[in-house]
Amino acid sequence: MKHLDILLFILALTVLITGLIGVGIKKTGVLVKTPNIVFTQWWENSIEKNVLDDLVREFKDSHGGIEIVLNRVSYEDIHSALLGKNDSPVLPGDIIAVDTLWVPELRKKGNLEFQWPGGSNQQGLETPLISFINVFYYNVEILKEAGFSRPPKSRSEFLNIARAVTSEDKGRWALSMGRNCSRGIYDDIFPWIWSAGAELFKDGNPALNSRPVIESLSFLASLEQGGLIAPGWSSADAEKKLEDFITGRAVFMIAPAINIELVRKRMGDDAFSVSSVPAPDNFSGKTYNASCGWTLGVNTNSAFREEAKIFADFIAGKAPALSEKLIPRNRAQDPFCSKVWDIAIAGESAREITGLPWGKLEEAFNEELSVLFAGQSSAADTAAAIQKKWEDVISSR
Repeated sequence: MKHLDILLFILALTVLITGLIGVGIKKTGVLVKTPNIVFTQWWENSIEKNVLDDLVREFKDSHGGIEIVLNRVSYEDIHSALLGKNDSPVLPGDIIAVDTLWVPELRKKGNLEFQWPGGSNQQGLETPLISFINVFYYNVEILKEAGFSRPPKSRSEFLNIARAVTSEDKGRWALSMGRNCSRGIYDDIFPWIWSAGAELFKDGNPALNSRPVIESLSFLASLEQGGLIAPGWSSADAEKKLEDFITGRAVFMIAPAINIELVRKRMGDDAFSVSSVPAPDNFSGKTYNASCGWTLGVNTNSAFREEAKIFADFIAGKAPALSEKLIPRNRAQDPFCSKVWDIAIAGESAREITGLPWGKLEEAFNEELSVLFAGQSSAADTAAAIQKKWEDVISSR
């Protein structure tokens, strides 16, 4: 009996340990490890609290044999891990949230898979799970203090207000920009060009030698050289840009509409608002809105690729619910929702960078923009230099 007690104790202990380490038993009697799918994303900071946790619980209720681990990593850290200088990056998960701007380069690297069922449309282009536009944020209170009752609608109005609100003594500047991030040029420079109705590409070829592009570059250079952009913008990232605006160090910024919820939590609903990016004076043509898109990639080196694809499809199917938690589109009484919708339908979403090697294009643009902002080149020469570099990038794909 004593030996039997010992045997039963050992058996019970073995069952307990087996359960704790996540080992299951198939009908064949073979011990197999329960799939632990790591979902790496930055979304938790951008959506309502516990949304992803609730989705994970819902998934596990119907897929009890798959465990999901949420791994929050900053947007820039994910970008660095996937597209940094390291030729052999360590990918941080089985499923990874990515910006659709990164997809062409990630496809070329081959370390993420986007062709899982539901991951692409019939043309093989990744369908963003969530998309939204960039808008022009402005500080209502500071504008009122300076004697302005509404945001600027044209570039001359913007310059007039920008000069009135900029005060180095107060530590306040007109515009906050962030260049030290993977979307710096896309979020802070291109919207001014697109507000002039200019296209960066025509028939798949770079088209920077146009009058609207050159005039937009000249306007931007005047902001920098006039001391209207918050200092340090060339090294600032997206978080610093947001912080500059929220704390009143900057009166204006261009940022994705998704940031409205974060800003209103910090500033309140009455302290700021959003509008369209000011257009050139007397411009009445079609404008474009910078658009953002999020999608998913399945790590090709994952030990549980098939299970990861199952969860990726589940998340893809929940895209409408996720969108609701980002921007309250269906809340008819929400003033910000109404304004974002008006801005969106007044223009078109800029899609011309889709499918192109964004990283190389951005680097080439940034190099020449630095020369322009330093006063060492004209806007026309800058446009021509970018044109040549972009042609080289496109031809070498």
